[in-house]
Amino acid sequence: MQFTSTLAAIACAIAALSTVSAQSGTYTKFTDCAAVKPSDLAISALTLSPSPMCLGQDYCLTATGALSAPITKGAKLGVWGKYLNRIVYRDSVDLCDVLAANGQNCPIPEDTTELKICLQLKPDFWEGVTTKFDFIATNANDDTIFCQRALDRGLEGANC
Repeated sequence: MQFTSTLAAIACAIAALSTVSAQSGTYTKFTDCAAVKPSDLAISALTLSPSPMCLGQDYCLTATGALSAPITKGAKLGVWGKYLNRIVYRDSVDLCDVLAANGQNCPIPEDTTELKICLQLKPDFWEGVTTKFDFIATNANDDTIFCQRALDRGLEGANC
């Protein structure tokens, strides 16, 4: 009986560690969703953390790559969440304001190799479902800076 209790305690401890590890993890499974024209940022690495994201809490998208055009005032970032191919989450922000909060002021020069974008996941969103997110940044002239789609980004199992 004590052996069974000990095994159960070990299993619970491992599950707890797995949950903490997943919560503080980093997500990297993205695909380019830009239309016909190439994006201004040729992404070599993209991360989203923490993973999973939690309602009402901050998350950061960090893009590394080569910027072929400066990011200018008036640039925007849209975040769309889709469930069963329906938009269930929308957020739109001034990209320059968000970048300035991390010490990068517009215009962002072409030689920039990393953009750190931190936002809060709005609390008026439902949790417990797998939601695919699109992160779409456009410059003031409507050129696409980047469009990246999280392949399987969900809030399910989040221990927030």
